[in-house]
Amino acid sequence: MNSINSTTSTSLKGFTLIEILIVITIIAILATTIIPNFIGFDVEARISATQTNLNSIRTRIALFRAKEGRYPETLDELLTVQYEDMGIKRPYLARIPPELVTSKKGSNAIENLTSDQELSNTGGWVYLQDRADVVVNISEPLSSKWGSYAGQKPNEW
Repeated sequence: MNSINSTTSTSLKGFTLIEILIVITIIAILATTIIPNFIGFDVEARISATQTNLNSIRTRIALFRAKEGRYPETLDELLTVQYEDMGIKRPYLARIPPELVTSKKGSNAIENLTSDQELSNTGGWVYLQDRADVVVNISEPLSSKWGSYAGQKPNEW
C-alpha cells in the first residue's frame, strides 16, 4: 500500500501585529488633531453664552427704563416688577441667566454695588447701581486656557 501523506492547509485569519500598530498610529494621529478643537469649542461656547446672557440682562434693564421711567434699584427688581405685554403681565426676567466663566454649571449670583466699590471676583453678576449697568463679577485677566480670550477681563465686556 502506498501511503500518501496529505498535508492539510489551514489558513489562520486575523490581523498581523504590524497592521494593528498602523491602525493604532492612525487613530492616535487623528485624536491629537481633533481633541484640541473640541476643547476650544467648550471655551468658546462658555464665553459666548456669558456675553449673550450679559447682553440679555442689559437689554432688560433698558426695557425696564423705557416702561417704568426709571432704572431698577437692584437686579432683583427685574424678577419681581411686572409689565404689561399685550395684556399679559410678565416680569422683565423670568430668572437671572448664569455667567459661565467661573464654572461650567454657571453662577447667577448677584451683587449690587456702586462703581467705586471693588468687585469680589466670586463670579456671577454685579449690578452697578449708580451706572445702571451689569458686569461680570470677575476683574482678573483670563488665563491662557481661555484661548483667544486670554488676558481679557470679563468685567470689561
